[in-house]
Amino acid sequence: MTFSLSNYYDVVRIADISPELECVNTLQLTEWRVNQPVLDVMKQCWFSGQSWEGLPRRDNLPLDPYPFDSKPEEMTDEQALIYKEWCIKRAKTHEENTKTLSQRIQVERTLEIADKYLEHDLFYFQWQLDFRTRKYPRENFLNPQVADYGKALIEFAQGMAITCPEDATWLAIHGANQFGVDKVSLVDREMWALSNTQNALDVYEDPFACLWWQDADKPWAALAWCFEWAEYTIAVGEGREFITHLPCQADGSCNGIQHLSAMLLDEEGGRSVNLLPSDKPEDIYGDVAAKATVTLQIEADKGNEVAKQLLEVGVCRAIAKRPVMIVPYSGTKHACRDYVRQALIKKCKGNAPWGDMHTPAVLLATDHIWDAISSTITGARQVMDYITQIATEYGKHNTIMQWETPTGFPVQQRYFKKKTKRLNTHLIKKKIEVDYEDEVAVVDSKRYKSSSSPNFVHSMDACALTLTVNKCKERGIDQFAMIHDSYGTHSPNMPLMSDCLRESFVELYSGKDWLYELWIVAKRELPTAADLPLPPKKGNLDIKEVLCSKYFFA
Repeated sequence: MTFSLSNYYDVVRIADISPELECVNTLQLTEWRVNQPVLDVMKQCWFSGQSWEGLPRRDNLPLDPYPFDSKPEEMTDEQALIYKEWCIKRAKTHEENTKTLSQRIQVERTLEIADKYLEHDLFYFQWQLDFRTRKYPRENFLNPQVADYGKALIEFAQGMAITCPEDATWLAIHGANQFGVDKVSLVDREMWALSNTQNALDVYEDPFACLWWQDADKPWAALAWCFEWAEYTIAVGEGREFITHLPCQADGSCNGIQHLSAMLLDEEGGRSVNLLPSDKPEDIYGDVAAKATVTLQIEADKGNEVAKQLLEVGVCRAIAKRPVMIVPYSGTKHACRDYVRQALIKKCKGNAPWGDMHTPAVLLATDHIWDAISSTITGARQVMDYITQIATEYGKHNTIMQWETPTGFPVQQRYFKKKTKRLNTHLIKKKIEVDYEDEVAVVDSKRYKSSSSPNFVHSMDACALTLTVNKCKERGIDQFAMIHDSYGTHSPNMPLMSDCLRESFVELYSGKDWLYELWIVAKRELPTAADLPLPPKKGNLDIKEVLCSKYFFA
């Protein structure tokens, strides 16, 4: 069987993908400029060579000098042990320096580009779609979707006046979010910003004398907010109009699970990710951590020492967050284990009750967190398993898995097995062997199974973004700072964007049954269509409740 890429291009050409093109063109018209005050601070921090939150070290970690005068073969047994420890420590230092090299290069390149862009009053980013219609800026290093320090370096070139206190509400909320104060009500977040106005003014006056911003979850975005909030406060005090340029963001509450819960109308899962109204935001990461703590306590009561040590450290939401986040994208228990290890090491800061032997604690914590996740998102798991089941059938019949997104874009999951060839060639007058991979006309069944669910979810969250941008444009918003599950614009326009994104999500899941549509396409494409099970039974979630949920995106 031959799979032609040109055939897929023909399919895309005849499809009506105008909603996606409209969205991309709208994003490309957003005007940007460099946030010069943040750039000035960042350059001073970077070139100081000191350690700063949110940036990698600029220089390599120093290597410990050789500890003896004698050669290794002349050492005593005691010296040999010290020498062995020195070798291990030196190897770890080399490993750490190598690991951070690419990060340091990235910072250098980002600062270089920001300096260059300062020559322009405004600039634009080119945007593109991937095969699932997710939107990405084409430029690397400096764009609205990079790391915290990169995003903090840019702001809207087109400002917007804050004409009343309500216009500054989302500017206040945005500040609280950057500092990690995002598990309280929106009113409490606003009050937090107001109560920390003097801290912001102190940072504005001298960000090196007042390092409050360095304690934030996202320190560089927090610095940008401090500058903006202080200037706004000063302008209000002087009776002047303030023009804001800072993008304010509203983040989805574990957006992948939001989509999975909506597909199945899963009320329990939907409640845990804020598809339903509540007085305060639901916290799925905290819920999972709490469930894991309960089951660990049971083991500790039975005398399990490792469980006691974990309870002493505390299985908090920070430890559960990454494992929960990866589940909608086919995250494995092995990946969960890696994130748990990283989080435990970071939390213990070298003072773990189990010493340097993290593995027993990591394994036990992972088991309990994984079970807690499974019991929390049963509906989402059903959807993921069903999509994977469909993908498995495509793989069995060596057929490209495909579906059409709600915006009419034809998606094809084109993963093929590869064969490796070895060639002899000449380079710099030396004969070398080079391996390269060549695609063959056989779909990669293993990759189909692992990728189908995340790709389907990504195509749905991409549609939600498209519908939101297009709806916002119709209502007069034309400046956007968009990430896949984080939508941003000027503070005065955030209430309107909040309405648009909720309406778009409800429209997305109030019409067709997208799992049923996936089944219809599979029935048409596969010879074993009669054996394909129907999608799982839907729950009782009223998707229109999203319209009243303040914390759906917040």
